[in-house]
Amino acid sequence: MGHDDVAVVRAAYEAINTGDAAAAVALVHPEITIRQSDKLPWGGSYRGLSGFRDFFGAVSAHLNSQVEHEAIYQAGDRVVQLGRTHGTLRGNGRPFDSREVHIWRISDNLISTLEIYVEDEVFLAALDGGRPVAGSSRSD
Repeated sequence: MGHDDVAVVRAAYEAINTGDAAAAVALVHPEITIRQSDKLPWGGSYRGLSGFRDFFGAVSAHLNSQVEHEAIYQAGDRVVQLGRTHGTLRGNGRPFDSREVHIWRISDNLISTLEIYVEDEVFLAALDGGRPVAGSSRSD
């Protein structure tokens, strides 16, 4: 716990931002759990390595985005990242700019849990005139 956990999270952002899928998967625990609001079409609960791939595939299919970090810090047994995500929706080209929080849990130097919180209403407003879109739940 501590400095090593933050280093794992920073390495995950680096792998994701550079599109290095192999490096990202190498940082993931085989039983990872990812959660994001199921109000969003890429949201829901994902489990395992295939769930990790499915989640990031769904995000990439819907968003062209960048995450800007304001802070990354250890908070007990979790690593918290505060920042913004901005970009455009791939389906309609509408822009979005949302505050976000990512809460990571690291076990044995691997990412075991990722909780993602964004301003759902920002994305819903950019999707089909703001109509809520049903999410899903996925697992291995």
